[in-house]
Amino acid sequence: MLNSIYSRIFYLCTVVLLFACSLTGLVTLSYANRMHQKEAKDRCDTTAKNLMLEVQAYMQEDAAPNAALRKRLEEFTRSENVDCYIFDSDGRCVTRSDSNITEITLSPALRRKADKEPYYELGGASGNYMEATATWVERIEQAGGTDPEETTGYYMMMIFPMGYLSEFSSKLITLLAVSLIVIGIACAMLFYLNTTRVLSPVLQVTKAAELYAKGDFSQRLQQTGDPEMDRLTTTMNHMADFIDRNERSRRRFVSDVSHELKTPITSIGGFVNGILDGTIPQAEEKKYLRIVSSEVDRMSRLVHTMLNISRFEEGTMAPRFERADITHLLIKTILLFENKVNAKSLFVEGLDECPRAIAVVDKDLVQQVFYNLTENAIKFVNKEGTLSFAVDSDDEHVNVHIRNTGEGLTEEEISRVFDRFYKTDESRGKDTTGVGLGLSIVSRIVALHGGQVTVKSVKGEYTEFIVTLPRYQRIGDEKPKDPKGGNQA
Repeated sequence: MLNSIYSRIFYLCTVVLLFACSLTGLVTLSYANRMHQKEAKDRCDTTAKNLMLEVQAYMQEDAAPNAALRKRLEEFTRSENVDCYIFDSDGRCVTRSDSNITEITLSPALRRKADKEPYYELGGASGNYMEATATWVERIEQAGGTDPEETTGYYMMMIFPMGYLSEFSSKLITLLAVSLIVIGIACAMLFYLNTTRVLSPVLQVTKAAELYAKGDFSQRLQQTGDPEMDRLTTTMNHMADFIDRNERSRRRFVSDVSHELKTPITSIGGFVNGILDGTIPQAEEKKYLRIVSSEVDRMSRLVHTMLNISRFEEGTMAPRFERADITHLLIKTILLFENKVNAKSLFVEGLDECPRAIAVVDKDLVQQVFYNLTENAIKFVNKEGTLSFAVDSDDEHVNVHIRNTGEGLTEEEISRVFDRFYKTDESRGKDTTGVGLGLSIVSRIVALHGGQVTVKSVKGEYTEFIVTLPRYQRIGDEKPKDPKGGNQA
């Protein structure tokens, strides 16, 4: 029951709410009772003063309490609903308003308290009342005898019914309890509605994540207007887009690799079986063995490329940095494509104008970059087209430009040309040897050097790749290696 976030929040808020309401109710009840008791005491004080004046007036006419005083006390009891008692200085009852029986006494303790100041106490039932009462005791000094200065002490006691105080407390407690229940129910409903609204996007995220786990990346989350949830939904949507894109690329890659492996394996198997069973004449065996060797080389290159991709992704590719002439590496790489250049009657320009440019790089990896870019340029250049090469540098970087004429790339193709396994539909028809890994490897190698590779293209005119490499490298905590030799100060 308490396993869900909703349940834990609900019970926590309920406990806090009940505690806060109960504490508020107790404080309110305590304050209201004190105020009501103070009001009751003030009422007792006012009633006692009024009765005191009448008692003193009657006793001025007769020094001792008389029948007329008792009659007045009875009237006072009926009008004010209070029992009145008069005691002498020894505590003996001399008259009372509720009965003729006067065999009661006022305790010495109460007399001592009343001698100092009027005594007031709120307690249980007493006198003729079954309900809670308040007792008021006050000393009366009455002149008597022939000596005006001689006084006689009496004690006046009144018993007030205070049942309405208990009734008030009961009503207040009932009111607070009902209010607490109503507030609790209202808050629970508001909490439920608000929490449902807040958790609704979370449930949507959960459902979307479950679909993603099953391989369905079509679900996209809607914005809720809540900043925190919108950040989460945006992140989830970007993650789904990324995974979906990679998943489609992976499937395409598996399909392409399967096709690329199936074709040479089929060829190799057919030619080898033809040689073994004598279908292929002995005079032509070398010809077909060369084809088998070519297909084996093709498979080897494919496997090597895939292993390099894996090493880049795992971060285990450690470059061996050393000083190198970038222009020399570029020219050396281009010479490897002499036969392909001649086969397509291509015009190569710019190499004789490239200045010498020294940088600290991994020679093998950078040559791989130039190889992949040149191979890509030759694949997609128009027949009898032009390959252009240029090298320029400054104090910090070396820039290598490789351009080919041809159909060029669209904006969408430019944005995805370095994606792993990406091949445009048009390129699939023209390129029957690659699987869309070459440019992805280029971007990773350049990034490994701390550089960047960009592409510019005009559809129907040209495509140009620009490789920017830093001239020096910082290895660990060592000072940057300067391309001119040594460490840079």
